[in-house]
Amino acid sequence: MGSHMKKLNVGVIAILAALFLAPRVRAESPPAPSQPGQPAAIVPLVGEIDDYSRDDLIKRIEKAKALGAKAIIVSIDSPGGMVTSSMEISRYLKRQSDVRTIAFVKEKAYSGAAMVAVACDEIWMAPDSPLGDCTPIVFNTSGGLEALPDTERAKQESPVVDEFLDSARRNGYSPLLLASMVSLKHPVNVLQSDKGELRVVLEAQANPLAKDGWKQASGYESVDGPGKLVTVYPAQAVALGLAKGQVASEQALASQLGDPLIADLTPSFGDELVHLLSNPLMRMLMLIVFLLSLNIALHAPGHGAAEAVALVSLGFLLGIPLLTGYATWWEVGAIFLGLGLCAFEIFVFPGHFVSLILGSLLVAGGLVMTFVPMGLPGWLPSAAATWHGVQNGLLAVFGALVCWVFLSMWLRRYLPSIPYFHKLILTATSGNATALPTLGSKPPHETWPFIGTVGVAATDLRPGGSVQFPYADTTRTSAVVSTAGYLPQGAKVIVEEIQGSSVRVRPVA
Repeated sequence: MGSHMKKLNVGVIAILAALFLAPRVRAESPPAPSQPGQPAAIVPLVGEIDDYSRDDLIKRIEKAKALGAKAIIVSIDSPGGMVTSSMEISRYLKRQSDVRTIAFVKEKAYSGAAMVAVACDEIWMAPDSPLGDCTPIVFNTSGGLEALPDTERAKQESPVVDEFLDSARRNGYSPLLLASMVSLKHPVNVLQSDKGELRVVLEAQANPLAKDGWKQASGYESVDGPGKLVTVYPAQAVALGLAKGQVASEQALASQLGDPLIADLTPSFGDELVHLLSNPLMRMLMLIVFLLSLNIALHAPGHGAAEAVALVSLGFLLGIPLLTGYATWWEVGAIFLGLGLCAFEIFVFPGHFVSLILGSLLVAGGLVMTFVPMGLPGWLPSAAATWHGVQNGLLAVFGALVCWVFLSMWLRRYLPSIPYFHKLILTATSGNATALPTLGSKPPHETWPFIGTVGVAATDLRPGGSVQFPYADTTRTSAVVSTAGYLPQGAKVIVEEIQGSSVRVRPVA
């Protein structure tokens, strides 16, 4: 394998040298010049690139075309994101033969966003906006960067480099410049002749060219040297033939090109809401809400509010990552299977804990994996986004569990004294009896129903439900939780324990 890799590297360097050592930065056959006066539309690409932003961008471009736009200004402010989504946007843009695509780097275009920018027919940049730095990276357990073996690095870089090289050939950019945005294997230098002509060459070719009058160009520190991924700023990009020029805004760009704007397809409130709810912190809050509402539903069933909140929060927890491409159906299936096993333990066959433990692991594992984006084509567990997503998922899930434990303790203690909520845990009355004191409060004597009181289940206990207990000359109904799991309606039970607002019963032998 070692000799094979050496031969591969030698071959790659030879191919790069043959392809990249051109006398000029731009190719001999640049793309056709832009035609002014075409109707234009602005389509933003903002934030992290994922399946949702990919589909949203494509949808907006198609809408702009339907409105009659012949020039699409893709306004980019993105740190990059999922490799697969970025590559699919890149390939989609290259297929647009009926419109002219113009990338406008508004704030930044790193990683996958740089791939999208170079796929457009031309690039314009706002002042001080960077473009480049697109290599796949890996985080270690401490959050730092970790080196990859040559084979794994090649597997991750190859499809990305190929996509950049295809854009370079298509749009007349320097292939070496674009490839060096992805790979550290072939460091480049920017040389300048006595006549001011710029040339991007492999670092190994810089010294031999010195005798012909070429010298290191000043002002290209972000491009030159080993250990640096190429990142260019507007003046550098223009001088190297990568960008057409600098403009302050999308509207100024359309005006300079002479293209009348017919649409500004800025994302709607719903799109912004999806991106907000996909934030790991927001998803952790939704998980806390789900756990708390589920806990309340189990301990005080029958009111419906807690159950409804649990279903809505679960829908957001799973629906948002499905929209953005961070969740697949097998992960959602694992979560529902885990919930089913937990329900089996609680309602059907309590006490053995096997299904509860297995179900909890499936739910936790499935939730963690919904934070993990898909990697490059094929399964690559060493991909940077994979490890970063796993870390986010672990922090969010276990952080939510810790918060849930402390909030549950607080609610158990203070919920009975909170207005409105204490009504949810008041025992219901039958007949013309008056309302009872709040469970968990301390009247002058004892709290009813008393420990040892025997009653009859008015509903199925799953394990929560209602039980009728004797009260003076009548009966009253109280919400209870069965410590023995499921009990059918009509079962005779006895009060075993009272914890705050929770009345716990067991079947009478």
